[in-house]
Amino acid sequence: MPSTRGTILLLAAFTAFIALALPLDRDTDVWQQSALGLTAWAFLAVALWLQPRELRIQVGVLVVVATILEVVGSIVWGAYRYRLDNLPLYVPAGHGLFYLSALRAAALPIVRRNERTIIVAVTLGATAYMIRNLAAPPLPDLLGFVTWAIFLRFIFRGTAPTLYAISFVMTSALELY
Repeated sequence: MPSTRGTILLLAAFTAFIALALPLDRDTDVWQQSALGLTAWAFLAVALWLQPRELRIQVGVLVVVATILEVVGSIVWGAYRYRLDNLPLYVPAGHGLFYLSALRAAALPIVRRNERTIIVAVTLGATAYMIRNLAAPPLPDLLGFVTWAIFLRFIFRGTAPTLYAISFVMTSALELY
């Protein structure tokens, strides 16, 4: 299992990368965005090189599946659009970095010691957030309600509730940003 120090370094580097890359992407053209995307792939390559083989495979599979879903959701169905009407190169790599970071964070000793408290706190927070958004004008957030129900299913019946709780917190922070 990777070290606590290595995990904290990965989380700090990932946070710094997001804090730099997302503001930079606001005003880029497609070529600049592609260059930014290549830095995300380089970061992912280095991060994976430092991981055990099983983890590299797991993250690789996640990147492939997430990329397919992104293409279907944004480009094929048009359910959402990226700023330049493309799938930025940093998105697939970002999914890999995000998942790797969540896996490593969920394995931290302090998180493992406080799993139940974290899961309960995150679930209560997610429920309060869902209720707020369901009641917020002008329209209730029905998609948020559905995704909350799916989240609860994974928390109560899934194999890795701590990972799901950590992922929820990380996703919420990224989406709210």
